[in-house]
Amino acid sequence: MNFSIIIPVYNEEKRIPDNIDKIFNFFNKLADHKIEIIFVNDGSADNTKKILEDYKNKYVFQVVEYGTNRGKGYAVKQGVMAANGDWIVFFDIDLATPLEEFNNLLNHINTENDIIIGSRRLQGSQIKKSESKIRTFLGQGFTKISNILVPGITDFTCGFKCFSKKSAKTIFSLSQIHKWGFDTEILYIAKLKNFKVKQIPVSWAHDQDSRVKVFKAIFSSFRELIQMKANQLKGLYK
Repeated sequence: MNFSIIIPVYNEEKRIPDNIDKIFNFFNKLADHKIEIIFVNDGSADNTKKILEDYKNKYVFQVVEYGTNRGKGYAVKQGVMAANGDWIVFFDIDLATPLEEFNNLLNHINTENDIIIGSRRLQGSQIKKSESKIRTFLGQGFTKISNILVPGITDFTCGFKCFSKKSAKTIFSLSQIHKWGFDTEILYIAKLKNFKVKQIPVSWAHDQDSRVKVFKAIFSSFRELIQMKANQLKGLYK
């Protein structure tokens, strides 16, 4: 099985040295699979670019980069369009979802599932370190509103998702949302295209150093939900 692993990064000069060895040590042990790793540098203004260049002396990976910060949704889209794997996985550099969950993911790779997403809100999920109560409350509210467009999804924003090559190329070629609402949009497009989505429980730990401004992200995402429906009515997802 061929996998493309996409890791979007923005101003991650601290987290990359903390976690890049863990990432390559883990995937280099999976001898039964051919794996390419793609970092997408989303217009970082710190030393992210240089740090990635330095690590190319140690590991083999691809870097997709551009000069202006465009948002996580845009970064993941660029990684997907550059990917060659039969299955395309993306997760965050903070490893909030541990790498070991990839082994669980492998159990669900089959012709019945086009998309497999991690959820922190299923039976069997383990929250090792919780978010604040207000972040949890706002996140649950966002899920309920997103369910108007995509019923049945328990966790839109968990940063651990896997797509078949066909579903990924189809969905991301049509995606329009570049900021935090992109998770809902890609699952909305999946629904419109009748791709089968499998949810699996995962372990997860909140990163205390998260730079996500939760109020701004949530309310921006609410506006983007309205935009998604407008995009669909305009025929942009055909």
